[in-house]
Amino acid sequence: MSLPTIRRADAQDVAGVTQLVNRAFEVEAFFAVGDRTSEAQIRAKLDVGVFFLAEIRDRLVGCVHAEHRENGRGYISMLAVDPTHQRAGVGRQLMRVAEQLCSQAQCTEVLITVVNLRTELARFYASLGYIEQGTAPYSDAHRATQPVHFIVMRKSLGRCSSP
Repeated sequence: MSLPTIRRADAQDVAGVTQLVNRAFEVEAFFAVGDRTSEAQIRAKLDVGVFFLAEIRDRLVGCVHAEHRENGRGYISMLAVDPTHQRAGVGRQLMRVAEQLCSQAQCTEVLITVVNLRTELARFYASLGYIEQGTAPYSDAHRATQPVHFIVMRKSLGRCSSP
């Protein structure tokens, strides 16, 4: 499988990103009903951060959202890889790019949240250097069909020495 090219998303990508995220998160149907996101939610995330898109031969195969928050923290969310391209390094490549954006924004750490019921996610992020920091309520509680919460994970990026 060829490596994807990475680019920043713009407003024209909203529908494609929405479809990709919902397709990638269908695996969560065992505890959540309905779509993971909407075009309005993707547009709102574009207003506060950057979506990076992974494409292979002009086909969207992955995305991730990164934003700079207060107190030198970055936040990465909505890592989604088309199910036919999972386990091929696309997610790792997208995470590296998202972390680089946070580092360039002078963030000293990055936070992510993962659903506790998807134990493979915590293992994946731990392999990227993230450590469990605590828990948080599941933000889509209205979609949940069983008890669920987020695990908050953190990765230190160190301090940037250049402006």
